[in-house]
Amino acid sequence: MPAEPTEERRPRGGRPTRAAAAERDERLLEIAAAMFMEQGFEATAMDRVAEAAGVGKATLYARYQDKAALFAAVLRRRIMEVYEPLEIEAASTGDDLACGLQRVADGLLGKMFTPGAVALGRILSAQAPNFPDLAEMAVREGYGRQAGIVEAVLRRHGGDPRYRLGDIPLAADMFLALVLGRASRLALLGVTLDREQLAQRTRAAVAFFLRGVAA
Repeated sequence: MPAEPTEERRPRGGRPTRAAAAERDERLLEIAAAMFMEQGFEATAMDRVAEAAGVGKATLYARYQDKAALFAAVLRRRIMEVYEPLEIEAASTGDDLACGLQRVADGLLGKMFTPGAVALGRILSAQAPNFPDLAEMAVREGYGRQAGIVEAVLRRHGGDPRYRLGDIPLAADMFLALVLGRASRLALLGVTLDREQLAQRTRAAVAFFLRGVAA
């Protein structure tokens, strides 16, 4: 029987250093994400992920008890990669409301409609009935962060007499529906919009929203 793959350099005590363990986990999730996106959920085997990442099966199952837990970690990592830069930008920009919302809309569409993001979205849609906890996590950490980004922009202009924003969480929800609604459904069906179509949609969505909240 072939030996288990070497996982990482270990110190004298036999345990990986904290830095080595973090690097191993990052590589594992990167490889797992690529396999999920290329092969889909059902065709991605835990044993193959372990082999590709160069870790032992025991190590993989100690970290992620099953494939759903591994996919949840992949999804959480992708959510951080997508939304963290947008959150920082939304919190620091000094744009007026129109420019701030346009920046957010462009950023969301640019990140969410990449082939990898669409592939993960399809897997999530297909597996949500089987793994409701996974769907709840995606809504809480994915949509929740989208809404938080828009709310941060709206709250900065809550006192502007030109606008009547009212219930800001509701306003953020309505804005996201305008920007992402139909485009996200088309993407899940494999219908992609080109850059100019997406740009046209975001400009129209921002203008429509601003007319709705104008004082």
